[in-house]
Amino acid sequence: MKKIANFFKSFSWAKIFLIFAALMFLLRLVFVVWEGNEIDFSALLLLKIFTVGLFFDLLAFAYIAFIPLLFYTFSSQKFFNSAGFQKTKKALFFTFLYVIIFSCFAEITFWEEFQTRFNFIAVDYLIYTTEVIANIAESYPIALLLGIILAIATLIFYFFWQKIIVKKSENFPQRLKNFVVFSACLLVAFFTIDSSKLTKISQNNYVNEAAANGIYQLFSAYRNNEIDFDQLYITRDENAVIKSIRASISKQEPRSKFLNGEDISRLIPQAKIGAEKKYNVIFVTIESFSAEFMKAFGNEENISPNLDEIAKKSLFFTNLKATGTRTIRGLEALTLSVPPTPGNSIVRRPNNENLFNISSPLKDRGYEAKFLYGGDGYFDNMNYFFENNGFEIVDRKKFAENEINFENAWGVSDEDLFDKTIKEADKSYAAGKPFLNFVMTTSNHRPFTYPAGKIDIEPKTGRNGAVKYTDYAIGKLLEKSRAKKWFDNTIFIFIADHCAGSAGNTDVPLWRYQIPAIFYAPKIISPKIFDKNVSQIDIAPTLFGIMNLSYKSKFFGTDVLNNVSKIDQHSFVSTYTDIGYFKGSKLYLLKPKKQKKIFDVEIKKYGWDGSKETLTSDYNKEELEKTISYYQAASHLFKNEKLKKFDAGQKN
Repeated sequence: MKKIANFFKSFSWAKIFLIFAALMFLLRLVFVVWEGNEIDFSALLLLKIFTVGLFFDLLAFAYIAFIPLLFYTFSSQKFFNSAGFQKTKKALFFTFLYVIIFSCFAEITFWEEFQTRFNFIAVDYLIYTTEVIANIAESYPIALLLGIILAIATLIFYFFWQKIIVKKSENFPQRLKNFVVFSACLLVAFFTIDSSKLTKISQNNYVNEAAANGIYQLFSAYRNNEIDFDQLYITRDENAVIKSIRASISKQEPRSKFLNGEDISRLIPQAKIGAEKKYNVIFVTIESFSAEFMKAFGNEENISPNLDEIAKKSLFFTNLKATGTRTIRGLEALTLSVPPTPGNSIVRRPNNENLFNISSPLKDRGYEAKFLYGGDGYFDNMNYFFENNGFEIVDRKKFAENEINFENAWGVSDEDLFDKTIKEADKSYAAGKPFLNFVMTTSNHRPFTYPAGKIDIEPKTGRNGAVKYTDYAIGKLLEKSRAKKWFDNTIFIFIADHCAGSAGNTDVPLWRYQIPAIFYAPKIISPKIFDKNVSQIDIAPTLFGIMNLSYKSKFFGTDVLNNVSKIDQHSFVSTYTDIGYFKGSKLYLLKPKKQKKIFDVEIKKYGWDGSKETLTSDYNKEELEKTISYYQAASHLFKNEKLKKFDAGQKN
């Protein structure tokens, strides 16, 4: 122990940790004050927040220290005792200060967007640096912030470096022994400490996030990017799972016929007697478009006038839930009609090629399917997923220079994207091909920039402006489309990928999943408000019901318009690790470590304006089993390649 003490003394590790802990304390205090209105404070709660936080600060510091410790241990004895080594230690100390202070500022901006510490989203951001760096540069005064960070780091260095950088000679065997002991302790901590469990000190998620350490969470998220359902979640007998899902589907689709006894493959008959309809489809997935932005849901700011007007003339879903909190979750649900399995979206997973999806029955009928995205589709693996599942890719790289009038970090403006969508529709129509144009927008995303002079809100002033600009662009899309010969035979679908925010003071704040969906086709669909509780995964089969298709399906979702009295009125919601099933007034939540939580839910008037979720022990066992069955089946069927398209020669 004396040697370890000498080791820490030699480079003043304890003093460096105190500086690190002080910065982390201030950051934690910022978050606690920031969310003060959402937290019921007590002395004990504050003690828990800062004690648990200090523990994870120590762990994070230990991981950070490992790299300079390698240098410290394995430097030659000659260099170790030289003046150059002392200068190197000063440089390392300053670099450490700059990086840590930078991470504090980064966490504040991340919290502003997601109300959480660094998580798997931050891991993705480290991978997709081009978009992220550009987004940050356009959203914040980056030069000023970097200057402030430099000034703070310099100030701390000036006052502390003489106390931190001390001269102490140790021979290599001593350093190596200390390194081995330190590494062994770190290795034990790596395999034995579960941050997700230790930071759960409250039912209030803001409290748990404040207690965590963002740097530690970043590495933890990277390590746990893949999640094994059977290992971490409650499971049932596989035969019981399939039987349960088939029973649920049969209830909602009494005329469907299962094709085997192993999965949910089935033949869905036509919704009504008559010919199939080869309607064109322009499917617009709107970035971060919460229900709260529309007048129909109580918004009085008039930021979606076009969609508000369109909704009156459309099939309008007013009680629809997104499956997740990220774009790739929405794309997964809307294309594959599958519940959100824990961990990464299927869009991002290996072996996601040739899956049965929204394009499959249409491609069999001669449709052209295209994925149109204003940004670079390599982001989040979107291009690979769509290209290997039957879609032609039309992303930013496919835009000619004269087709781009405005662009930012995330992509071209929604106007430019919709103009390209119309051009691609014209190409398909000219070739005599019906089309599915699946569109993903970008303008309603930070940095909230868009062409000036289009709407009465200046660019880069916040979310409302971006929402109104996207709405403006949708108005232009429909205005230009009405002049096209293919318009009367085209169904336009406008739906969000997820909400604009995901945070709340509960594990899964249900009100954060409320999104609108609009089916607009004045010559095809009569106006109607559909207010039943349904899911994003029901959209594709509902579309095919409107088209009166008979097709082989592997969808988990169902046509909610056909046999409306028989639908389960359920929805699926998720975070990265928590997966939920909402039906009636109950939210059934499955969590890692084979845990479950059941909540009584009281939803406010508009759904998006808040919900009260109270833990309960009073629940329907059958519904809990159904929750497990849906998620277990989705995980197993994907893992065992049972969600692939039907064999060649078999019509989907």
